[in-house]
Amino acid sequence: FFCYSWGYSSTTLFSVSVSVVPQRSPPSKRTLVSMSAFSEPISLPSPASSSSSTLHDCSFSFSGKRLATCSGDRSISVYDLSSSGPPGGWEQTATWQAHEGSVWKVDWAHPEFGQILVSCGDDSTAQIWEEQAGSTSANRWVKKASLTDARKPVNAVALAPRHLGLRLATGGADGIVRVYEAVDVLNLESWPLSQRFDADVGSEVGVTSLSWCGARFDPPSLVVGGSSGAVKVWTFSETERRWNVAWDLGKGERCLDVKWANGVGRSFHRVAAAYGPAVRVYTFPREKKAKKPDEDDSDSDQVDVKELEVDGDVWRLDWNETGTMLATSGEDGRVGMWKADFEGVWHKVENV
Repeated sequence: FFCYSWGYSSTTLFSVSVSVVPQRSPPSKRTLVSMSAFSEPISLPSPASSSSSTLHDCSFSFSGKRLATCSGDRSISVYDLSSSGPPGGWEQTATWQAHEGSVWKVDWAHPEFGQILVSCGDDSTAQIWEEQAGSTSANRWVKKASLTDARKPVNAVALAPRHLGLRLATGGADGIVRVYEAVDVLNLESWPLSQRFDADVGSEVGVTSLSWCGARFDPPSLVVGGSSGAVKVWTFSETERRWNVAWDLGKGERCLDVKWANGVGRSFHRVAAAYGPAVRVYTFPREKKAKKPDEDDSDSDQVDVKELEVDGDVWRLDWNETGTMLATSGEDGRVGMWKADFEGVWHKVENV
């Protein structure tokens, strides 16, 4: 499994997994798979333009009723949960060429800001897309802005949580994280670069993944993973007007994915990181304890690290809406569901 995503709606919890295995099956057999409450999988229509291309990412909308995917053939496709036909049916409503190279990531904005998608790719850009309601054209999705500050491929893009406004962060192969913000949510053509910081400069592939903290009463924070294996939490200081390292969570092999768990009402934060053959869950307090002058500067004494016993390399992971269950996927072609017991030990409770 190359990618998957959780999506939440008022009636059910969705998970989707996307796989392409050309060595084992012909391109015509390539499908998307949607699992509703872990029932029998439902095949989704595969984009006609990408029958032999790898799907790199997928993302659910806020309602869980729309799904966007991106692939190596430079395209983005959008699927809608069908109101007619069989229950749980999906239909492809749009597909278009979005970049001049492979598209690595795609993400939805909160519906408060409209039907907006962001994407990034191998052409060193991040793109802003908006759906034009009522349009009669073949593709209702219009490019509103192209962010071209990077000089190397943009590996990751993520929109900030709703309370931070319409802003996004990108992570590039140059090791730099860039934060953009829409000056006017009614004018999506203007996305000035508001901040940037060196997160994984000098490593082979730079920043590989990033994830926002969703806590409303915390300062804007990002967890960033890089090809050097470093996973760090960066927090924006309003007084200094810059991003600083708040937590150095640890280091492993090349970090492939990071996700920040939702934690409403908790006294701690939780972050999961995939390093290929290893998956670690980091738990750390909302506020760091002050160090004495003679104490070690390391954060290890305040960060609890749990390593999951995974089978094979894990490439992608994600949390459910409440941050209590972790899903992992990788080379074994299955999605593992993990929960912690009362002692904080993580156990696999389901293999889908």
